[in-house]
Amino acid sequence: MAMLLKSKNQAAAVLVPDGTYKAVLTKVSGFENAYGQRVGFEFTLKGKGVDGLTVMRSTNPVLSMRSKLAEVIEGMLGRNLSYAEVTTGMDVELLVGSECSVLVINSKSKNGGMYSNVERIFQA
Repeated sequence: MAMLLKSKNQAAAVLVPDGTYKAVLTKVSGFENAYGQRVGFEFTLKGKGVDGLTVMRSTNPVLSMRSKLAEVIEGMLGRNLSYAEVTTGMDVELLVGSECSVLVINSKSKNGGMYSNVERIFQA
């Protein structure tokens, strides 16, 4: 008997050219993938040629002074988090609607597809 193996059907990703864009944080959500629990930050881009397109950044949901999650929050706030903020935690949903700038770099995923990766977040 033949066993046909093929790739998983995926919608084609909308790629945004590499660069820095004005954006608004429009959604924060929790999910699980091959890396375990994640928190996703969805940014809606503003500007000619990209207006309304969305890009996402995901991180581990554990907040520490040097975590990628702290980098995202600090980028949104435009300042370093205090020790108290890190130890007591932060409600990241309060950041939804905040304006910022995002640095987008196109990257290749482990399955070979290209996607627009949010490398850095800066206060607007």
